[in-house]
Amino acid sequence: MREKNEKLNKNNSNCGAGIEHHFYINPLTDFGIKRIFFMTRRGPDRLICFLRAFLPDIMRDVVSITFKPTELFGERESEKRVVFDIYCVTNTDKHFIIEMQRSKQSFFQNRIITYDSRVVSSEVERGDMKYNIPTVISFNIMDYDSDEFVHSEKAFHIVKLKDDENVVYSEKKVFCFLELSKFAAQNIGQLKKINFLDDKQKWAFILKNMHQMNEQDLSDEDEIFRGLFEDCRFSKLTKMEKKKYKKSLMDYYDVRDAMNVALEDGRKLGYEQGIKEGREEGREEGREEGREEGREEGRTNEKYQLTLNMLEEGLDTTMVARITGLPEVEILKLMQR
Repeated sequence: MREKNEKLNKNNSNCGAGIEHHFYINPLTDFGIKRIFFMTRRGPDRLICFLRAFLPDIMRDVVSITFKPTELFGERESEKRVVFDIYCVTNTDKHFIIEMQRSKQSFFQNRIITYDSRVVSSEVERGDMKYNIPTVISFNIMDYDSDEFVHSEKAFHIVKLKDDENVVYSEKKVFCFLELSKFAAQNIGQLKKINFLDDKQKWAFILKNMHQMNEQDLSDEDEIFRGLFEDCRFSKLTKMEKKKYKKSLMDYYDVRDAMNVALEDGRKLGYEQGIKEGREEGREEGREEGREEGREEGRTNEKYQLTLNMLEEGLDTTMVARITGLPEVEILKLMQR
């Protein structure tokens, strides 16, 4: 454990030392995604442009958006609060939840449905017998290899409520997933030479790779992206903004490195346990059951290892619960043990 933590600390130290060497900030950090779409004067128009590229029908008549508080509480004190990265409403009364998902998470589907439902419940007025619920679009930007869509080569997915004949049952709930891992660049300097099929591809590519790019990578006609790059120059940040960005970047690397360590531990443990129990059984059935049990135990240990690594790196229990999907009560028990 000590060796792993020393390795993580060394990696994070190196990352922190090299922050200012990047011309642009990393848009995949918590600070970065808010800087792009929320914190600057051009942010709202940029967010409309981004959403219109992926959802042209829904965004057809949208000309403005209003940002709303990113923290929602339930009606009862016992109900779990939810915290969004960005929450906004269009002039056409479409509610958007924008989430930057940086690592795999247990119960990911349950979480986004919970977030979506909290928005619905907060908007329905007491005594409304017609249940005039809003349209809520959950837009999830995923910076990892997704298990949910491993069967698909596409990078953007839309999920709606449909019946058994694939007919849309309701347009009130829409879940969108953008897999940025499919847009990692081999040669950033060749951006101007890439023939993107549409604006979706270009947006995804730039979000994934902007922190490695330089100003000359853009072509003259990239007006919307030039504004984006200008707002995301590291040198343009105030002293306080630089401090917040560095903290956000360190959190980003903490989560990524802890996840990598936990995944590697889980693979090793699952493989070794499965082989051991399979040999003891001495039959094909025993080997398969052993492997499966080993995989399951490996997944459990992987989750616990990830939790411990993040706690030791100073992440608070709320953030750890959000990333791992473990209840805060269980996290506190782990801390006590």
